[in-house]
Amino acid sequence: MAPIAAHARNPDHMINPALSAASVYNLESNWTTQDGATVSLGSFSGKPLVAAMGYTTCKDICPAVVVDMMWIEKHLPSEAADKVRFAFFSLDPEADTPERLRLYADSHGLDLRRWTLLRADEDAVRELAASFDIGYRPDGQGGFDHTVVISLLDPQGEIVLQQRGTQTSSDELLARLETLLAR
Repeated sequence: MAPIAAHARNPDHMINPALSAASVYNLESNWTTQDGATVSLGSFSGKPLVAAMGYTTCKDICPAVVVDMMWIEKHLPSEAADKVRFAFFSLDPEADTPERLRLYADSHGLDLRRWTLLRADEDAVRELAASFDIGYRPDGQGGFDHTVVISLLDPQGEIVLQQRGTQTSSDELLARLETLLAR
């Protein structure tokens, strides 16, 4: 799987023995939240995570992805709402400052008790995008062309399901998430 392949560049890196080699949480990158805090991907461990990558200046696809994620959040059973995390990882670390991420969260009404918006350096973005099997490139107009993917990770950071595209129903992802929560 992609996460362990990323460590082939660093032979001194030891995979966390508590995680499988397929866990995204083995990636060593640090990310900055919408509040300016520095976190590792491993900080999401312990709860299922619904994650996507995009950028805040996008006017069409990325807001649709966030709306899909909000739909999933809204349709969770009330007793499960605080047992799930949501993360939006920026593809545009230059423009998506913590302040801009915070404004984006506020403008979309995201509950920051469950949601985290993050940015990192270009190497970390590339590494995470590869782990999520997301291709992206600058579009020449200040934005990005990118694969549209919402990933569901289990509490140990393994990808359980990926919803691809914007014309896809989130019902399957919600059902798998509810199955994870029932364990």
